Amino acid sequence: MAVHNHLSTRSPKFKAKKYDLGKIPAYQYKGTLKKELEAGTITAAKAVAVLEDMLSIREFEEMIVKLRTGAYTACKGYSYRGPTHVSIGQEATAVGCCAAMNYDDFITSTHRGHGDSLAKGCVAIRGMSTEELKSRIPESKATRKKDLMEEALEYHVYRAIAELFGKEDGYCKGRGGGMHIADFKAGHLGANAIVGGGVPIATGSAMSSRYFKSGKVTCCFAGDGAYANGVVLESLNWAGMGQFTGKEYAKEPFGLPIVYSIINNHYGFTGRVDGEVSGTECVVRRAAGFAENNMHAEVVNGMDIMACMDAMRRAAEICRKGEGPVALEFDTYRNYGHSLGDPRFEYRTKDEEATWKKLDPIATFEAQLLANSCITERKLKTLKAKVEDRNARMAAKAAWAVDPDPADVIKYMYTDTSVDEVPEQFATSEIIDPLPEIKRTEAGELTYKDAIKEAMIEEMVRDNRVVQWGEDIAEYGGAFKVTKGLTNSFGRDRCFNAPISEACICGTAVGAAMTGQRPVIELMYMDFGLMASDQISNQAAKWHYMSGASIEVPLVYRASVGGGKGYGGQHSQTLESMFAHIPGLYIAYPATPYDAKGMLKTAIRDNNPIMFIESQILYNTKGVVPEEEYLIPLGQADIKRAGDQITIVTWGPMLFEALNAAEQLAAEGISAEVIDIRSLVPLDMDTILASVQKTGRCIVASHCVSIGSYTGEIASRIMAEAFDALDAPVIRIGAKNGIAPQAYSLEDAFLPHDYDIVAAAKQMI
Repeated sequence: MAVHNHLSTRSPKFKAKKYDLGKIPAYQYKGTLKKELEAGTITAAKAVAVLEDMLSIREFEEMIVKLRTGAYTACKGYSYRGPTHVSIGQEATAVGCCAAMNYDDFITSTHRGHGDSLAKGCVAIRGMSTEELKSRIPESKATRKKDLMEEALEYHVYRAIAELFGKEDGYCKGRGGGMHIADFKAGHLGANAIVGGGVPIATGSAMSSRYFKSGKVTCCFAGDGAYANGVVLESLNWAGMGQFTGKEYAKEPFGLPIVYSIINNHYGFTGRVDGEVSGTECVVRRAAGFAENNMHAEVVNGMDIMACMDAMRRAAEICRKGEGPVALEFDTYRNYGHSLGDPRFEYRTKDEEATWKKLDPIATFEAQLLANSCITERKLKTLKAKVEDRNARMAAKAAWAVDPDPADVIKYMYTDTSVDEVPEQFATSEIIDPLPEIKRTEAGELTYKDAIKEAMIEEMVRDNRVVQWGEDIAEYGGAFKVTKGLTNSFGRDRCFNAPISEACICGTAVGAAMTGQRPVIELMYMDFGLMASDQISNQAAKWHYMSGASIEVPLVYRASVGGGKGYGGQHSQTLESMFAHIPGLYIAYPATPYDAKGMLKTAIRDNNPIMFIESQILYNTKGVVPEEEYLIPLGQADIKRAGDQITIVTWGPMLFEALNAAEQLAAEGISAEVIDIRSLVPLDMDTILASVQKTGRCIVASHCVSIGSYTGEIASRIMAEAFDALDAPVIRIGAKNGIAPQAYSLEDAFLPHDYDIVAAAKQMI
């Protein structure tokens, strides 16, 4: 058996020993600009560009401060509304990290991310070819690269301010705003308003780089406060997993190319990390818990641009050699509070602030540039005036730029694209061991479980970007054996075990999807989706819209529902109604093997994030599933039984209760039409309304508890859109408004049945 299909043969070793966690170096950089110039690690021109980028960030954020008081004369009369999380004082970390990376590397950022966004864009623009620059500013008449670059830098500042101001010309068309600014064409995968929310996304981005062997590194910016967050610690554990670097599991051992850049400005909101809400002197010590090499952890002087560049240069090289991940802590300071409305001197002193301001990274670097003749006093003054003028002109332009059309308020909620044809470079899949055998009955039947498995196999063969991870899905095949054999056939790079970290499982999928992979993620129980709901609901569901449709997030969350198996309150919840309330997410719930295969194949090819729900009590049910290729569109209901006196609308395992009820009703002369909606979002209301207009009566039934159920959404729309056709009020049927019990007698009473539908139908007729 191949190395990537390794089965553990470890035996106990209880010999006395002590684990050495090693030492974490801090403030080791002894260089200067002079030394870096002499060593050739930086040129005078690049040093001046680095200063310009820091000045651009400072000017941009001082503009925000002035806007709040009406003191920014370039935008006189413009009323700014929006967040004011400035990073004044921290410019060296953003510029230093971005300047030390390749222009096409990736970053993720935070709600305090204006500086990161400006720095990444400036570095990307300076690294672009003439053709790339022309593509970025197609309306430019410039021909020389230098002129194109200056225009692109100006346009970059304009689009960043326009996004801050919520304008259509913004990077995200005003949909994201300052706290969610992104520039995917420059490698900026988005700022995140959820503290720590971008860390698993960055980790997924690094997984994608590793898989495609692109050589790209991801820099994950997050503050000290984020490193007490559960999903952040899950991400560190994820990045350090031995299956990426261990020779037992990895076909080609290669660590994740990610640098966790911890921006320690010493305050979360008002709480101080060191000495108050943390028990360690440095935040980066967290890394010692997740990798034997401490993730090459280091504490860096974040007020020294040269120290920041040196640390990131070395970290990126470590990652490109396959020895990542790396964790760096940049010791810095924010000169203002959490936001401009934060009375910061209630929790810190003016003396403390004054002490840090003496170390201002811009002023100290200016002095070095002058001392080393990289710039003259006159040219420095000219540079500052240029930055100030550029920002003022672009701010004035943005202030009075076009606002998004109110008619487009939900435009970009979903994409209408899918992978109809796989690009040539992704259309070949390496098959290591023979594909798992899927056995049909003589009648051509498959189980629901095998129909799902066959769909995944076919899509993994078709497109090598389709990858899978989840708890215990590798050799074991998952708790329900749906993925059994996939690791043997496709290797651990395409089907591997994840830690018990649902939030990170779902969040890494977002980053991987953003950067080229097409993840299919298994959630062992739908209940566990609540542990991952931020990454599903705030990240996967929202980025297409928040980016103004500049990114797609093609991924599938396979969530199994255990209701009806006696597993009790934490393994039996039917939660599709909850996730249907999240715009940006598609919800599919097939009930038959035929539908399960056709809909999953469609879901994997679709470029929207999709929650694909599977009922465990249906896994062993059988149905005819053709061997030839077929797809079933999402948002297309199916009439499973025709009738003309009453409509029964349902989905999931309740379909079979509805069909049984229809049989019983038919025996009493009542003709019921049964509609399986198959997907909640998008919802096929046309089929439902056409049936109700024919029958005049409707029952909506599901396994969801009745309170807050999606049955209410459907019933409400029927009464709003087909009221005149109704001969009776719509009746909803669902589980009791309680918690799923373990005892069989109680669970049987808890769940709805065919006789509930029969009783409701008789009540209506």
